[in-house]
Amino acid sequence: MSAHSSASRRRVAANAGPEYDTHPELALAAVLQLLSRFPARRSPALAQAIAGHFRVIGSDQRLSACVRDCAARLVAEWEAYAVLGDAGDGGHDPQALH
Repeated sequence: MSAHSSASRRRVAANAGPEYDTHPELALAAVLQLLSRFPARRSPALAQAIAGHFRVIGSDQRLSACVRDCAARLVAEWEAYAVLGDAGDGGHDPQALH
């Protein structure tokens, strides 16, 4: 693991929760809970929080490569959901974020 990715993971993890440094599986549990809330709220802030958790998971070398790869691929998708939500309804259905 490079010093840059380690520092980046620590910085994001500190924002997400310091317990992720010692228990990386908590980031997985948290993102699953956030994902379960998204359909009811459709909040840009919630979508950004999900993207942030996927970023933490995707950069944590303690997790398996398949989990990291999947999480890393999902970051951009959830960032896009946040942007769509921030764009306002503009006559669009707020439930239609995907």
